[in-house]
Amino acid sequence: MESRKKNELSAASVFLMLLVIFIHLSAECVNGYLKESAAFALMASLNRLASFAVQGFIFLSGLKLFLKRNEPFSYKTFALSRLRRVILPYLVAFCVFYAVYASLSRISPSVPHFFGELFTAGLATHFYFIAVIVQFYLLMPLWRLLGRRASPLLLCFVSFTLTSVLALHLPELVQLVSGKWIDFNSRLFTSYLFYFVCGMAAGSRYDEFLAFLKRRRIGLGVLWGLSAAADCALFILIRRDFYYPVWADEWHILTSALAILFLISLCAAAGNGRLLRSPLLSRTDGASYLVYLWHPLIILCVDLRLNNLGVVSLTLRFLIRAAVALPLSIALCVGWQALVKRIRKS
Repeated sequence: MESRKKNELSAASVFLMLLVIFIHLSAECVNGYLKESAAFALMASLNRLASFAVQGFIFLSGLKLFLKRNEPFSYKTFALSRLRRVILPYLVAFCVFYAVYASLSRISPSVPHFFGELFTAGLATHFYFIAVIVQFYLLMPLWRLLGRRASPLLLCFVSFTLTSVLALHLPELVQLVSGKWIDFNSRLFTSYLFYFVCGMAAGSRYDEFLAFLKRRRIGLGVLWGLSAAADCALFILIRRDFYYPVWADEWHILTSALAILFLISLCAAAGNGRLLRSPLLSRTDGASYLVYLWHPLIILCVDLRLNNLGVVSLTLRFLIRAAVALPLSIALCVGWQALVKRIRKS
């Protein structure tokens, strides 16, 4: 069972990585197309459909951390492994991004600014995931305690309620108590608590979870399709300033949760097929975090080159960006990962 679990989770992780890249590849079109155009409706819908990717990564993180919850656990060993695998690569990427942004005059570098952006993960838009996941790692003893003592169903219900409230209203609550408004709510773990807790519940009972997904795959697909269609429609209405329903964010939580379940059910349905057993999938999964960290920089380099060439068509820029930045990001990171492993072995 263990190898099969690794294969399907690896496939889900790689797919989520591709969705993250697509979100950044398509952002210029979503922001630049005429909002009344069919092209905007299409690209905005695809972008919205992909927008559960980070939530999916957080779900998978909780799931993987609780696959072996009954084995001996050392917080020191766990923290050191996360320092090496998550925080140190982030520090390197942050320094490079900071230098590039400074050279392009996008920031005014200073020591306070450097460390402020470093610890709040606010320098580049995609860094927020690192801030969020590190908070979950720091609270790992709490999650293990809750996993042992609390009902999974109750945990999921409470976490959904907290996420729905705090993702929108935590700054307001903090202001009521302290008189100060926080501007980094999107980088706090409270905005993603539901996905991590659900991942915990799935990982602690993975066999039952997988069996449920296999039985309900078609139903999950239908529910996701209906929810996603409404989510895309709401997103377009909001972007075109027609209507902003107060429940849009809660609906997106529902759509994201269904998307995660449906994705894993599809990966599980593939079983031990050739693609899921391919070394390429395993290597790409192993480098997915590096791809997440570095692909925006490669997209930026491609955009600067397109600017120098005078390419202004948003559609053409998207196609070139996708053709160059997508494979190059994956190839460079997979190649680097393979080189590091070879050096370690030798």
